[in-house]
Amino acid sequence: MEVGKAYLYNTDISGKTKVHSLDSNYKINIKTSVTYKGKDPNEDYHIFEITENEYNLEMYEDPLIVQIAEMTNKVCSIYSTLEVGVNRKGEIAKIYNGEMIRDKWKEVKDWLTNAHPIEAYEIIRAKEYELTNEEMEIKSIRYIHFLYQFFYIFGKEPLAEGSKSYQKREDMDRFGAGVVIPVNISVNEKLNEQQMSEWNVDGMMIRDDKMIRRLREFAKDSYMHPDYKVKGKYLYDDRILLKSDFTITEQLGEFFYYHCYMDTKLEF
Repeated sequence: MEVGKAYLYNTDISGKTKVHSLDSNYKINIKTSVTYKGKDPNEDYHIFEITENEYNLEMYEDPLIVQIAEMTNKVCSIYSTLEVGVNRKGEIAKIYNGEMIRDKWKEVKDWLTNAHPIEAYEIIRAKEYELTNEEMEIKSIRYIHFLYQFFYIFGKEPLAEGSKSYQKREDMDRFGAGVVIPVNISVNEKLNEQQMSEWNVDGMMIRDDKMIRRLREFAKDSYMHPDYKVKGKYLYDDRILLKSDFTITEQLGEFFYYHCYMDTKLEF
């Protein structure tokens, strides 16, 4: 990416969640600008400024979920502009504009307190604690929709056509249980007919006894077998992301299901 140039991306998100007998479909549209600001002179990080220009919750069927989504989106608005350092693994490792984020939080906290004084209590409490711990805050923002898929394969080395690399990474469960899910991902690269670089990624959950036990406790199902997988395709032109589509699926037995599809395109 050219240093100092803003790239505008449009992301359409659609998905389905199931919690017990309640099914809910949703659609979200996000417009995001990405500016690469070069290397950190003191640390081995690439610096990006990510600005969320628009966030539209186009459809959400469950009215209770709408209220939760409204509060969650309000909290996420403190990250509408993020300046972050990304390491070689594609992980956000540093936040450079923390002071600005905390100033925004003061306004959002006041809004939550006035608009949803009872419902927002635990959200405010959790966020206040998170903002005192940079490591926790970084882990949280890694899973913001656009950031999650944009940096998922960042830093991977180009591979010969037909070859694969395998790497372990950690994802977070999608039901708010706070359980880290180890994932084994495979990545391959090939040139398409237009001589552009096409990357494909597949990820499957690594079965871990402690992780499974915690998910079973959350789902209150001692016998269920959790499943988590990701699948994505990225199209690059000289390291500039032109398009990506990315799918996340998680299922915890019969009563918990999550499916999310993200389609991102470079507009200019």
